[in-house]
Amino acid sequence: MAVSLQTRVLYGLKTDIANNAHYITDAEVLYPVGNAIAIHNILQRQQKLIRLPERYYDANGMCVSPNKKFVAISDIGDKPTISIYDITSLKRRKLLGIPFDAPGVTSFTCISFTFDSKNLVAITSEPDQTMLFYNWEKGKVESTFKLANPQNPLAIADVLSCNPTDATVVAVGGAYTFKFLIVSETVWRPYGFAKAENLLVCSMAWLDGDRLMVGTQDGRMLYLENGDLKNVYRMIDTVTMNLKIREEYVMPIVTGSQVTLGIGEDFVWQQNVRCLIAFPRGFAYAYGGGTIILFEKEGKHKYTKRNVYVIPQRMVKDDDPNLYKIHTINVNPSFDRLIVTTGWSQLYYATLWGPDLQMDPEPQKMEIMGQPLHHGPISGLSMCAWKPVFMTCGEFDHSVRLWDFETESLIMLKQYEEDIFSVALHPMGLFCLIGFTDKLRFMSILIDNLLPMHEIAIRNCKTVRFSHNGHLFAAVNVNVIQVYTTISFHNPFIFKGHTGKVKTLLWSQTDLKILSMGTEGSIYEWDMTTGTRSSEFFWKTFVLHDIALSSDASFIYLIAQDDHIREIKENEIVREFQLPGKEMQQIIMGKDDLTLFITSPSGIIISLKSPLQTPIESMDFHMHCVDITEIAISYNENYLISVAKDGSLCIWKLYFPEGKMKLSRDLPYTDEVLIGKSDLKEKIHSIQNLTVRLRELETEHAYRLRQIDVQHNDKLREVHQGYCEAIKELVDKIDTDREDHKNEMNNINISIVRMKASHEEAMQQMENNYEAKLITEYDKYQAFEERTNAMRENFEKQLKDLEKRDAEQLQTTVAKYEAMLYEKKTQLEETFDEMMHKERVHEHLMRQVEDDADREILEIRTKYENLLYEEKQISLKLKGEAGVMRNKFMASQRDVDDLKRQVNRVQGEYTQFHKHIQDLEKQIMDLKKEIIERDATIRNKEEQIYDMKRTNQELEKFKFVLNFKIDELRNQMQPKDQEIQELKNSIRNMQEELMSLQKTNEKLERQLYEEREKLKTARREKDREIHKNTRSQQQLRKIRVEIFEVSELVQEPNALKTAVINLYHKYSADDEILRSRKADIDAQCEFIKQKDQLEKIIASLKKQMFQEDTSIGDKELRLTEENSMLTVELNALRQELKQTRERNLYMENLLGLTKKDVRPAEARKILEQAFHEHQELQEKYMKQIHEYQQVISALKENIRQLLSKIPCEEKEEKTLS
Repeated sequence: MAVSLQTRVLYGLKTDIANNAHYITDAEVLYPVGNAIAIHNILQRQQKLIRLPERYYDANGMCVSPNKKFVAISDIGDKPTISIYDITSLKRRKLLGIPFDAPGVTSFTCISFTFDSKNLVAITSEPDQTMLFYNWEKGKVESTFKLANPQNPLAIADVLSCNPTDATVVAVGGAYTFKFLIVSETVWRPYGFAKAENLLVCSMAWLDGDRLMVGTQDGRMLYLENGDLKNVYRMIDTVTMNLKIREEYVMPIVTGSQVTLGIGEDFVWQQNVRCLIAFPRGFAYAYGGGTIILFEKEGKHKYTKRNVYVIPQRMVKDDDPNLYKIHTINVNPSFDRLIVTTGWSQLYYATLWGPDLQMDPEPQKMEIMGQPLHHGPISGLSMCAWKPVFMTCGEFDHSVRLWDFETESLIMLKQYEEDIFSVALHPMGLFCLIGFTDKLRFMSILIDNLLPMHEIAIRNCKTVRFSHNGHLFAAVNVNVIQVYTTISFHNPFIFKGHTGKVKTLLWSQTDLKILSMGTEGSIYEWDMTTGTRSSEFFWKTFVLHDIALSSDASFIYLIAQDDHIREIKENEIVREFQLPGKEMQQIIMGKDDLTLFITSPSGIIISLKSPLQTPIESMDFHMHCVDITEIAISYNENYLISVAKDGSLCIWKLYFPEGKMKLSRDLPYTDEVLIGKSDLKEKIHSIQNLTVRLRELETEHAYRLRQIDVQHNDKLREVHQGYCEAIKELVDKIDTDREDHKNEMNNINISIVRMKASHEEAMQQMENNYEAKLITEYDKYQAFEERTNAMRENFEKQLKDLEKRDAEQLQTTVAKYEAMLYEKKTQLEETFDEMMHKERVHEHLMRQVEDDADREILEIRTKYENLLYEEKQISLKLKGEAGVMRNKFMASQRDVDDLKRQVNRVQGEYTQFHKHIQDLEKQIMDLKKEIIERDATIRNKEEQIYDMKRTNQELEKFKFVLNFKIDELRNQMQPKDQEIQELKNSIRNMQEELMSLQKTNEKLERQLYEEREKLKTARREKDREIHKNTRSQQQLRKIRVEIFEVSELVQEPNALKTAVINLYHKYSADDEILRSRKADIDAQCEFIKQKDQLEKIIASLKKQMFQEDTSIGDKELRLTEENSMLTVELNALRQELKQTRERNLYMENLLGLTKKDVRPAEARKILEQAFHEHQELQEKYMKQIHEYQQVISALKENIRQLLSKIPCEEKEEKTLS
């Protein structure tokens, strides 16, 4: 199996993708690199990769959902698609395409998520631009809108911004294009400002749900509110923006007649207001080369210019101003950092809300995010043996960089003003070779610098290599190879022979040979002991690409322009291996021939199983998106480094298959560095100065702390004295307040007694006055009642006359208006179209009025809430004061309440009389209003007649639709009735199956009863055998005792003879012993016979089984295949049964057919319960049977042991006798 690769980190940035950098969290940044999307954690230095499709993926746009969970990427092709990936799982969730034929459309110009992250808006490219509104979770297009402008072929929509609060509102802009779009029932309609004949829009950002900022290519910014243009600002001289103040030069741009933008005029991108982004505290945009301007929000409508940020200058081979063109600006979730991308392959960031322009008027330089990366192709790569470092050089950026592949960080960056062609790192990691335009320089690697030590007159050296032991190095000078020593820089050998340029140079593991390959097709092997050419190989058929040398220098792998790998041994091709359909560019082999890697176009790395065998086992790893320039393996063969033409750098981790590990793979690395003596003295001197300064600061800090402690102690003493004095004053004041309180209470009691007496006198006088007033009021009420009766009779007569007159007028008006109704119908049909148009205008106006009303309601609400809050505070204060007064007058208030009750009773009677008078007056007014309402009812009748006719027509249409739906539902019900009948039959079958299961349960119970009876008999036999065993044991013990007594008479033969005879007569006469002995002998004979017979049967069966093995194997194979097919069919039938049961339940519940019969759910529940009980019962019975069988087997084993002991004891008796 080939060696596997896993990506540790992938550095780089694709600058040809729009919106190519986004914050996911405050620490994680998402950006495209190579053939993947990287999610890089800057703080933890960890990276996750979303791998794009294996082959080259030409992406042109990217956007992240507002909830930071999904990223969408659009590609370029004949059928462009949008891929949506889950940022958490790193997998593709959905692939979206264009659902209709779009000839000539090869890409999407812009894409954006709506604020709720549920929909995606995309605009296709020319010639027929269309906006597509996707519901991406369902993968379908919900609505479309044609954006192409046939009147102006230069109009292109390439800017899109979704409303941050409303998913149905979208703003679209571009060259000579700007529109507000709103969707209603899948129909998009433009609204608001749309005069874009002279606008070149290049960026947009919503400040909130109503306000939009638009940046143009001529350095202006448009402010639109609720779809209307409010202001236009020239951003080159704008410092403060008050959105409520209308500028004077807005009108020429709105009218379009007097415009400042010439049609067809070209604007350089330095004047563009690009990459506009808004956030709660302000907004930022790009203006000019590498410049970002930040405006801070001051109030609801005011914005002030706060900071200016610039991209730091960098050195490059061709100074292109487009490298400083800002492509993306994005803000982190905390709104305190901006991430910026430009034409450089590098991420930059700016920290917001620092010193403003008033404190520091100079522009602030942005900082590099992460590691400083190469820009352009990486032309050189070299690996170290003693340290975990490697060195790279850039073709365009004139830099040499030293990297650590274990920490995945940059150690040193050295910039030069001249071109760099190659680098070579010494195995110790303390020296290096760098090929410049004029010379090849040997340099020592210091702690933070590269110090030149020797120069060799080789111009434009593109290939240079140190030997494996580091004592020699070889450099290529066009077609000549020069070998030098690293100590004295002596040139012992100069190898000539190539007619073309030397393309590849390899040292053998022992440094005794050098292998070189030229562009003319020759491969030479040079002997380092004699300085001569030891072998040569020519291949003119194909252009040679690269070679690899084995560890023992016995063979060479060669790759050429075709798809073959050739093994060369002793100047001849001995074997060829083919990788069909794969073009190979570079090849590299490990020092023990266990690893072999080949690079292919479009950034593919192929890992091959080494040594090569036919067929070749390989694995492809695609992470770069362009051709790989160099590839290198670490000395311990744990890491692989690959660099590409776009400046991307990838560090891979190697994972070997089992059984291919090396002994030297865990070789420890060194961490020593070189430093100059003067630098060391300077650093030691600075450390000493800093330590002295630190001690001085410590003593100064301790002295200040002591002074602060003394001051605080004095203050604490003063505060303590003040508190003691205040406590004494408060105690004296409490005593005086208590005495004053007693005096006040006495005075209040006296005043209460006086007030009671005065209140009683006043009550008596009021009663006398109210009795006189009631008598007079009663007389007035009787007179008023007589007048009202007379008025009522008069008004009743007038009402009867009015009713007659109204009936006559109604008949005449009905006839008149029926004649006029026909004329009005024609007029209504003519005005209907006009009404529809006015209705749409009215809806738009109503929406604006509602928005204004909502805004005014909110302002009024906040105003009155503040007033209410102030009033509540005042009322709370007054309640507190009232509480104090209430305690003082509580006793007197009771008496006042009694008096008020009596007054209220009298006033209530008065108010009743007054209300009665008002009711009579209201009746008079109502009668007058009825006369007015009668006239209004006539007009309402006419309107009702018209409305009734319209509703009648609509009801007839609705009736026709309902009849059609009823017919459809009836047609649908017939097959469903048949399905219900079939499902009922299946339920009956299940019930029959349930009955059969119950019968099987009864059968199992009978079997259990039989097994229990067997167990009882076995237990009785066991007890009988145990009793028999104990009795025989006792007898045996008795025999042993008597034999022991007889053994004492060994010295007396006569007595011994008589004792043995007596013993024999005593026990041999026992019939039971004789019978048991005879039975045991018969049993042993029978056992021997059965054993012989069984051995013969086993031998014959083995012979028969051996003969039938071949036929049984075929049968078993056929049976297993049939079994697998039957299980698949059984699973399908079970799934179908489950679906039919669910559908049956749904249909019966839907149609209400479950009233008489048993419900399917209940039947299923009963069936499941029966199955469950049957299964439990079966398991229970099987468990009991198993236990009983174990008991029986244990009893049989005991019986067998007892039987085996009896013959042993008989043998002992024989030996003793």
